[in-house]
Amino acid sequence: MEMCEDLEKFLQETDVKEKYELSFIDLKEADLNHYENAKKVIDRTPERPLTFIAGRLAFKGKVDNFRAYQVLKRL
Repeated sequence: MEMCEDLEKFLQETDVKEKYELSFIDLKEADLNHYENAKKVIDRTPERPLTFIAGRLAFKGKVDNFRAYQVLKRL
């Protein structure tokens, strides 16, 4: 959760702050049926956390804020 908050703070200071919606989903508690495409990746990828951007897996493990910014910038 802290990593998600750090990313949110970072992105709010950039020119992509209007281009994304950020959500933290606890995989132990969430109903993943709402995320059918992501669920397939989640089920076969043991590494955590997973970060999806535009419905596609973008990062496994710790998120690099600047790399996330670069991905969003290209959208």
